[in-house]
Amino acid sequence: MKVIMTGMPKTGTKTMSSALRILGYKVYDYREQFWYLGPEFLKAVNEGCTTEEIREMLQDVDAVTDIPACILWEEILRAFPDAKLIHMERATEDEWDKSWKKQLDKIGSRIIVRILLPLTPTGRRLATFFTDAVRACFSLQTRLLDVPRHNTTICKIRYREHNSHLKMAAPKDQIIYFQHSDGWEPLCKFLGVPVPSVPYPHRNKGGEIIDEFVKESFIFKQIKKEFSYIAVIAVALLAITFYCVFI
Repeated sequence: MKVIMTGMPKTGTKTMSSALRILGYKVYDYREQFWYLGPEFLKAVNEGCTTEEIREMLQDVDAVTDIPACILWEEILRAFPDAKLIHMERATEDEWDKSWKKQLDKIGSRIIVRILLPLTPTGRRLATFFTDAVRACFSLQTRLLDVPRHNTTICKIRYREHNSHLKMAAPKDQIIYFQHSDGWEPLCKFLGVPVPSVPYPHRNKGGEIIDEFVKESFIFKQIKKEFSYIAVIAVALLAITFYCVFI
């Protein structure tokens, strides 16, 4: 583990994960945390885990971004004390809260998500992972299978607490307070890597990452595949039932 992105969701985590991948890092963003280490991260947020368990979980990963890893940054840093921290915030709490609420609204508006998730094994696991990650991060019982609920007061308090504690507890010589508008140079200097020749990325503007997730992610492809199998089996059972009853 070389890099821990400590910013809350909607502080530029998707752009940072893209930037780190361009720089050659093996990044576990939210979807990789779920897919490859879902049970381990759920144990970490629900029961806690030891430094040895964290080290074993992430020994082959270069960087983590987004929830639930961002709220476990201290545990991860204890396991990998030489890791560097990248912290980002929005300009104001209100701006961040508005963006987070928009993200939840975007999730809730996707009917295909609400239909397919409860009907497939991977979908149910994803819903549980999302629920527990959000609860651990914001102390809210927000369920992915419901229309996501949003409590502005609690979310802003948790956002403020997370950022304030980070600034008090993080090693001063291992952290950069970064803005995407700064571009490649300060980030690459901090990480000790060459500046790439490609433009600095920009991801998830307006919450479009949800549409991308549904259309392109390997997780949702698996969910659609499982739903197709279930639909075929359901149709076959209905045909057999019709044949036995009416023919």
